[in-house]
Amino acid sequence: MENVLVTPQTETKPEVIIDDLFSMIPGIENATQVQVVMSNDLSAKKFNKDWVAPNKPCLIKGAVKHWPAIQHFKSEEYWLKACDDFKITIYPHMNHASWDRHKFNSEEVTFHKAIKRLFNNEDPILSMPAEKITDDNRFSKLINEMPGFTFHNSSIKPRLYEQKRFFLYRRASTAWHHHITDETLMCQVSGAKKVALLSPDIPNAREIVEFFRNDSYLDGKVLDSSIDLKPVIAYVEEGDALYIPPYWLHAVMPDDDVVGFTYAHCWKTPIHKFGNFSNYYVGQFYKGGLQPFRKISFVMPFLAVFSGLSYGFKKMIGRI
Repeated sequence: MENVLVTPQTETKPEVIIDDLFSMIPGIENATQVQVVMSNDLSAKKFNKDWVAPNKPCLIKGAVKHWPAIQHFKSEEYWLKACDDFKITIYPHMNHASWDRHKFNSEEVTFHKAIKRLFNNEDPILSMPAEKITDDNRFSKLINEMPGFTFHNSSIKPRLYEQKRFFLYRRASTAWHHHITDETLMCQVSGAKKVALLSPDIPNAREIVEFFRNDSYLDGKVLDSSIDLKPVIAYVEEGDALYIPPYWLHAVMPDDDVVGFTYAHCWKTPIHKFGNFSNYYVGQFYKGGLQPFRKISFVMPFLAVFSGLSYGFKKMIGRI
């Protein structure tokens, strides 16, 4: 199989790469922009038919601009009053794909201290990533600030990911990664972000995924400049939501240096998306379910039959 990794003659400095997660992608200068739809033109039926079912990302303008959170989450006082002063882990760097790298220099502080550091701009980078929100946890008061979507039924539960997660940060990027079992709406409540995405149909998918999973760019490795990845870029402004389908590799970078708040809303992906067996990501999904063998492994053959039939039928009638 073609080797798409190249070790450069001169050492690549991680500090430079961390500042720009997009420049490592061959052809990024020719990236196209993600398709844009207006939230007031989007019904639940149209969202599912045009975007979710065919697994196509889209930027939904104004998707969450009606949320009270848009105003409230910009206030330091709101956070100090709405949340108790519990212990929380913060990170003085971007959100890495590798846990060994990500946990480096992490710090346990009180939540109120973290909020004050964020709003006082005391750190070059500060990140509180992937904090979950439930009806009975320490962030439950945030739920009423984010009352759902006009184009999606918020009650649909995810399979694997938390339904409600948030990222509170200043100048913190998120490394290249992808989702498997669930759909995601990345909702920008405060601040702006830019997101680069790579289609599930990229060539040499296994090598590309491993390159990002291992944070290989931090070890001085680069991708072969001749590989055609056809990247797509989205500029997500405050009040927008980016629909990120399963299997799409993506990296996220702040487009400003304000205190940012991103809400990730997840729900279970339609069953037919597990039925395209020629796709690398689908193959990895089944491999992960079968090895090592455990209780869920008994379900995988039945899921494969059902999802394969669903995928074939939708393909035949032109729904995907």
